[in-house]
Amino acid sequence: MGIRIPRPSLLGRVALSLAAVALLPLAISSFGLVDLNRDALVEQVLRTHGVAAQTAAARVASFLSTRIALARGTAANPVLADPQSMEARRFLAENLGAWADLGVLAVQVATPGGEEVIRAQLRDPAVRERITAALGADTADLLMLPGMVRVPAPLPGGAGLLRLVCDGERLQDVVSSTALGEEAELLVADSQGRVVLGSVPSLAAFPEEMVRTALPGRLSGAGRFQGQDGEVLGAYAPIPDSDWVVMSRQPTRVAEAVAARLRRRSAMAIGAALLLIGALSTVAYGSLVRPIRDLVEAQRRLANLPERPRGGDEIEELRRSFEALERSLSDRRTLDNVFLGRYQVVKPLGTGAMGSVFRGWDPKLQRPVALKTVRLDSAILPDKRRQLMGTLLREAVTLARLSHPHVVPVYDVEDSPEGAFIAMELVEGENLETLLWKRGRLPVSQAVPLGASIARALEAAHANGFVHRDVKPANVLLGRDGSIKVSDFGISELLATTTDMGKAVFGTPGYVPPETLQRGEYGTSGDLFALGAVLYRSLRGIHPFAGGNIPEIVKATLMRPVQPLSRTVADIPKRIEDLVHHLLEKEPGMRPGSAGAVAAELEAFAAAYGYRWTPDLTDDAAPELAAETRSQWISTAGRAMPSS
Repeated sequence: MGIRIPRPSLLGRVALSLAAVALLPLAISSFGLVDLNRDALVEQVLRTHGVAAQTAAARVASFLSTRIALARGTAANPVLADPQSMEARRFLAENLGAWADLGVLAVQVATPGGEEVIRAQLRDPAVRERITAALGADTADLLMLPGMVRVPAPLPGGAGLLRLVCDGERLQDVVSSTALGEEAELLVADSQGRVVLGSVPSLAAFPEEMVRTALPGRLSGAGRFQGQDGEVLGAYAPIPDSDWVVMSRQPTRVAEAVAARLRRRSAMAIGAALLLIGALSTVAYGSLVRPIRDLVEAQRRLANLPERPRGGDEIEELRRSFEALERSLSDRRTLDNVFLGRYQVVKPLGTGAMGSVFRGWDPKLQRPVALKTVRLDSAILPDKRRQLMGTLLREAVTLARLSHPHVVPVYDVEDSPEGAFIAMELVEGENLETLLWKRGRLPVSQAVPLGASIARALEAAHANGFVHRDVKPANVLLGRDGSIKVSDFGISELLATTTDMGKAVFGTPGYVPPETLQRGEYGTSGDLFALGAVLYRSLRGIHPFAGGNIPEIVKATLMRPVQPLSRTVADIPKRIEDLVHHLLEKEPGMRPGSAGAVAAELEAFAAAYGYRWTPDLTDDAAPELAAETRSQWISTAGRAMPSS
């Protein structure tokens, strides 16, 4: 005896739903992302350091470029050809005052050996000593001293050197590390490794690898480096027109501490969400669960049903009680039974763009039937309607004579004001479309015998002059008794003659062959192409010509090569893969010669490996087929094909 596991009660499902809605997104964002936030924060810190280094380098370069240009322009002035002349002295004195906005404190002209020839400086005792120190340094390079910047420029012809001493205090905020966060350092160093601007005296705290990469001044970047006290995040950027480079550093543990705080806050948020869910569940019980339980009990009393067992799903119990009440009413009245001709309509099975399918009952032969309506254009004249109905009746008679195990037999065809009415065998089970949506894909051991059965159905139809025109998973019916049957032979041909759609063909996008989309041609090889698409989707779980809309699917059918099955289906035999790709050839002449040849190949492979179709159909509801592509009119190449 099997053990029946009861479904959770409605209150439990409400609580689970609330948890899924309120807690699941929070849990994903909290735990899924928090697990990654260390690396994310590290990357963010690295980007911040990179931007800070680049910005600091640009600001220093902007400061220097103005003063370097001023120094070079002054050095090139002809009046300094004789720096000891009165004109030169007057020129320097007058311009020194004009350069005050740039922070120029002094200007000096020296010999090539460094001996001072002439100097002009501001009369400010507070900076006098620092100016003297800046001009006294024997190097000819760009020089940074505390609060001062000395900018050199050569005189024409190597006659000497001009030096500007500028106020450098405004550069101090360039290396401020406040924006970088805790324990961050930002400085400017020269190519010799000397710190020329910053709050630390040396580069000793910077990782050696970072210093070796940054000091040559050829590269800029950011990265993670191993320092003396652990891993360090750092960045570096060269300063144009100088041998200086901006460098920054910050311990990685700072980002890790931020991640730890985020994890703690996430845990607190999840705790608060759990409390909220508990409160909402209590409210839901009083406003939803209890009224439904009362309604269930009232329905059970009306239907004279026994007491409901404790626990279980209230919604399921409510459904059962409604069904019992409906059956009771049905015994008194026949409101749910609609007769159409000799058949009784029981319930709808599905509805499509071109018609509906009902479960029916044949009271004369006492058997269930499938009743399919095919809507005809209301504009069709009566003579044309009678002609179409005669054609459909003749095809139904031919199909009835097929008596093939893999073809759904047609019992009857009748006319109605709305369209054609077809009675056919009712296959108890489900179609391949539903099975694929439930399972995703089929194993090779099931897809091979399935494809062989479809191919045998096509072989029988082709031998009697039929082409299907709409082979797809929805038209492959799978019986609980293990039967595999193809339905709707001749329906697409009938629909194609009912309406004048100009340069358009009727079929299901993705299963219509290229020659039909290009030239409107359709033959037996078109059915083989559709069979290849069915097999490909069954084996891989996705369509060979998938697209976001109908034009994309049509364009893929015409132009895109088919992805090899072996890329994603690890157990696909090469023999089967080659056959499927052979069926999906763009040119009809490149496909197999007949459906019988395809069936023989698949049957031989199935026999060699002992493959048999073993149905495993369940009563589980299929998911909502929101993306299902239905049969419809498709523009051919002569009308509105998508461009390449």
